[in-house]
Amino acid sequence: MVDVTVRSAEVVSSAQLGAEAAGDIAADVSGAFTPERDVGRLKRLSAMGAAWTLAGQGAKFVLQFGSQVALARLLLPADFGLLAMVGPLVTAALLLTDLGLSAATVQSPSVSQSDLSSLFWLNVLIGGSLAVLTVLLSPLAALLYRTPAVQPIMASLAVALLLSSLAAQHLAILNRRMRFGAIAMIEVGALVAGVVTGLAGAWSGLGYWSLVAMQIVNGVATLALAWGFSRWRPSRPGIARETMHLLRFGGTVTGYNLLGYLITNLDNILIGARFGAGPLGIYDRAYKLMFQPLWQMTAPAARVAVPLLSRLNEDEEEYRRSYLALLGGILSLTTPGTLCAIVFAGPIIQVLLGARWAASAPIFAWLGVAALTLQLRQAASWLFVSQGRAAEQLKWGGIGSMAIVLGYLIGIFWGAKGVAVSAAISSGLVQIPVMWWAVTRCGPVKRSDALRLLAPLVVATAITGAALALLAYQLDWSSLPMLAFAGVLAYAIFGAVLMVFPTSRAQLGRVSQMARKAVRR
Repeated sequence: MVDVTVRSAEVVSSAQLGAEAAGDIAADVSGAFTPERDVGRLKRLSAMGAAWTLAGQGAKFVLQFGSQVALARLLLPADFGLLAMVGPLVTAALLLTDLGLSAATVQSPSVSQSDLSSLFWLNVLIGGSLAVLTVLLSPLAALLYRTPAVQPIMASLAVALLLSSLAAQHLAILNRRMRFGAIAMIEVGALVAGVVTGLAGAWSGLGYWSLVAMQIVNGVATLALAWGFSRWRPSRPGIARETMHLLRFGGTVTGYNLLGYLITNLDNILIGARFGAGPLGIYDRAYKLMFQPLWQMTAPAARVAVPLLSRLNEDEEEYRRSYLALLGGILSLTTPGTLCAIVFAGPIIQVLLGARWAASAPIFAWLGVAALTLQLRQAASWLFVSQGRAAEQLKWGGIGSMAIVLGYLIGIFWGAKGVAVSAAISSGLVQIPVMWWAVTRCGPVKRSDALRLLAPLVVATAITGAALALLAYQLDWSSLPMLAFAGVLAYAIFGAVLMVFPTSRAQLGRVSQMARKAVRR
């Protein structure tokens, strides 16, 4: 249990943090968290935050999904493949740039101006150093992929590392204050700037450089908006010794994030190195088309979960109820759509991306199988981090991650599709069971709680999947209206099955209650 008692002299004031009426609720001013006084406010802010984030994610979903479809019709698979080659290398550097310091800012019961400023300058120091290192290593990356164009792309994207380091603590402060409306506006505004830039460049014939420009403009816009909304400014350059306890926590979180990096990026590296930009572009489009909508749909709960649960550690019953409601809501929201994507993978690729992307369809379907368990991995992470169990997360998450890495190394012999199949099998049979066995050994959420929540969802998944599979052979689904009908049907069947179970009805009632509170606010 995290000790949330602090000395007021060590804590940054609301004025220092630029907090307004909805300022930092982590007891940074009063000195202690009092459940009787603050739980109600936490719930209201969380509900309002989820509503704001949901609205922002809806806008982001439309922008990202629409831009991906449009760019797929303007650019070649090899263009996306070149960016997918560089992406894993830049992503690894981004994780090291942050070093878990943003998570430390959000999770810590209190932070001082000295802490925040030290973390900021540490972020900038690491980000600048890694940006220089990325430029220096770009020729080696070109040799790894045997593709000269990789070098200038990687060197250009090094700018993103510095931009990210300059914005990291300002975004973490907004997240800590639970100012999710501001975060939503930052993300949507930056995405609009990036998408306009990317589409204009692709239309003008810039090829893969339009994708590079899109990412850099997004980073510039995020930096400007984050500084404007947070209204916090760092002190003069320096790193205080007292900040080291936050650095230790952040380092452990980064270790786990690097494992996640292996899972989500090693596949790109292997496919790109072995088969080249064209096949990697096919795989990358299937991956993005599957997972980007899921990320958009789950972000409201993911954004709210860690700060909310971190502040409910003193109230185990409320912690348990809030967590199960968030997880149940996410799984109910994403599973029917994922099932529909698996069953109708061929028509979806044909309608959205066009005939030249047909090879993506089987990859898209198998990635959908892997996506069915993705939310469970993320949700286990909320428990580990909010309970201050980052070291356990690193240990047990590492075991599951190594299983997926081994699956990639085996699956690559069967091409991009083999990698997707191995991801689905190793995630569902090894990674998720290991993480959930570990995270429910102690803490407010027990294995029995998880089983009661998941049993109805498993039944609903099986029945809905079987029904969609039967219908797939009865009608022609190769049109957008028919695919939309399939989606509506999937959610209708899934919801009808869930309503048979009393536990599911109770969870739905709790989620609806949180949504009503958000609307009233």
